[in-house]
Amino acid sequence: MARASIMTYLGGKPVSVQNVSAQPTGSRSVRSVRRSRFVSAVAAATIASGLLIGTTACGAGQIAQTANQAPAINGNEIDAGPLALRDVHIVFPKDGSTQAFVNGGPLEMAFLIANGSPDTADTLESISFADGSGEVEIEGKTEIGPNQSLRAGEPALLLTTSEEPSNPSEERITVTVTGAPPSLTPGLTVPMVFDFEKAGQTTIEVPVDAGAILPRQDKPRGVEEAEGEAH
Repeated sequence: MARASIMTYLGGKPVSVQNVSAQPTGSRSVRSVRRSRFVSAVAAATIASGLLIGTTACGAGQIAQTANQAPAINGNEIDAGPLALRDVHIVFPKDGSTQAFVNGGPLEMAFLIANGSPDTADTLESISFADGSGEVEIEGKTEIGPNQSLRAGEPALLLTTSEEPSNPSEERITVTVTGAPPSLTPGLTVPMVFDFEKAGQTTIEVPVDAGAILPRQDKPRGVEEAEGEAH
């Protein structure tokens, strides 16, 4: 380690300051580089840790959010031999009123029954509550031909009762519930029995819509706004 004299000026006169240690330039440079690298490493580790914590917190929020989201399809499903019952549910009144639940009806059922048999038809003979209460009225032809389907209710509110179904192999019926038990409550399920001529009886927990289904938007919002501006 070298010592050097440093000249400074005090009151305009030169003054010599002795015994000042001078660090070698090379040593100072090495220490500076090492410290710079250490600071950079600590900063990088801190940033990485922050990103990890942020990602974990964000992921936890997403899990909590998606856990509370309702599925795209409202109803339940079950198979009865070659028959596939899909999207089985009780529809919330379109006017948004809950009075029908207080009165035990009338309420509409919605479902799709597909016959997967290539050569055997079947017939839906009745639907009833598992506890024997209430009545379920079926209007329309309930025979389901081979590779045909039977639908009750409007599919996702895309069709009205005055429109023809787009699928020629799909038969349309209306199913109305009256005298329903008090257990039939929005957001809950109620056990119901489907009775078929060949497939026999099958019991399924039928969900009740928690609220009225909003009309579906087939066009992205941005497209609609762009079309409006063009006019």
